[in-house]
Amino acid sequence: MVGLSAIALHSCQPLSTEQFSLEQLVAPSYESQLADYLANTGATMYGAYWCPHCARQKQLFNQAAQQVPYVECDARGVNTQVDLCHAVGITAYPTWEIRGEFYLGTQPLKELAILSGFEQSPAPERIENDAWGGFSPAP
Repeated sequence: MVGLSAIALHSCQPLSTEQFSLEQLVAPSYESQLADYLANTGATMYGAYWCPHCARQKQLFNQAAQQVPYVECDARGVNTQVDLCHAVGITAYPTWEIRGEFYLGTQPLKELAILSGFEQSPAPERIENDAWGGFSPAP
């Protein structure tokens, strides 16, 4: 019996940092996984720094907002890409470009996940944008 208790005690020892990295111990959030997927598949959110709907869209991503592929369309913003916004025909903010299609207004994360292929759609119907705060017209 002494040998069995030694085995049990050994298996209850704390994990060392040499055995696991922090990334392995803490799984990325849903928001972070979705933002990475959007970035890796070429999706883009076009917006303006002053747009309240763009701010709301970023808030939905929580801490992963910095990972969201974002293009600033106002010339007074930071790292602006006004020519690109005009070239693709952006007329309101936010506008998402996903798989070559454009989606106007703040989108629920679940909708972005379905549109991008990150998740499968449980139903063919889209969620209405009106329930998510709409959009701001581009000047």
